[in-house]
Amino acid sequence: MLEHLQQIVVLAAVAQEQHFTRAAERLGISKSQVSKQVRYLEDRLGVQLVQRNTRSVSLTEVGTRYADYGSQLMATLDEAEAMVAGYRNEVTGKLKIGVAQSFGNTIMTRHFAKFRQLYPDLNLDISLFDHRPNLVEEGYDCWVAIHEHPPEGMVARKLADCQFKLVAAPTYLANNGTPQQLNELRHHDCITYQSRERRYDQWPFTKASTEQVVHISGQYTINNAPAVLEAVKAGLGIAYLATYLLNDELDTGELVEVLPDWQPCLELPIYIVYPRRKHLAPKVREFVDFMRDKIGDPPPWDRQ
Repeated sequence: MLEHLQQIVVLAAVAQEQHFTRAAERLGISKSQVSKQVRYLEDRLGVQLVQRNTRSVSLTEVGTRYADYGSQLMATLDEAEAMVAGYRNEVTGKLKIGVAQSFGNTIMTRHFAKFRQLYPDLNLDISLFDHRPNLVEEGYDCWVAIHEHPPEGMVARKLADCQFKLVAAPTYLANNGTPQQLNELRHHDCITYQSRERRYDQWPFTKASTEQVVHISGQYTINNAPAVLEAVKAGLGIAYLATYLLNDELDTGELVEVLPDWQPCLELPIYIVYPRRKHLAPKVREFVDFMRDKIGDPPPWDRQ
């Protein structure tokens, strides 16, 4: 029975990592041991569970369904460990965090350093990305997300609302004119942010009780928000930019606000998301409380 449990857990790790080497690193065993355990499991069950090639692995349909049971076992173990850690109130081990890429690059790094100072026995495993992860399957303890729709079945604690400004460089406006009406944006180079899941080519604005959406276009579509900031600073166009990306560009005049009477009103909340657990691990609880305290609503970068 113990051997069977080991095999299904190894398969679950392979399913989550889609790679033998990464699965081995996650489990703390050798790559050859991972390969052997999967092969023993396939021989015992009499079915092919994994399709192998030189660069990666993928699971067959039955392999995927069988690995789901292993994932449930790993989740049960994590919850059992969290229950015991809760009794001892220990903030130790590894905390695996996913973070929205641009937010991680600009805001989160300083907070990680402060959190690590509070809990020196905790190791942080941080991944930056802009897609929606499967937290349980990919083994994340929590996800700091800027997203309209957090995953169902998860706990999503709102940290703040992401605010935006419409900005351009003075050089761009000098060469192309300054729009005076919203509909004039259709005739300008507007820098579009596009991720793997979303494309923001419809910009909403509000003025008094009036809301208007402008369909924009331009010569630059970029999948990284800090790169959008650099593009607008270089004079490549007008950008609908999250305020957490801005430092002193407006104060120094490097950028200017365009159409200031119209307020960008894209609804994009910042959440911290984590799997629903009967016993929340102290490391997760402390990180959630820490982030809620540090970000707040309004967040520091939007406070006057």
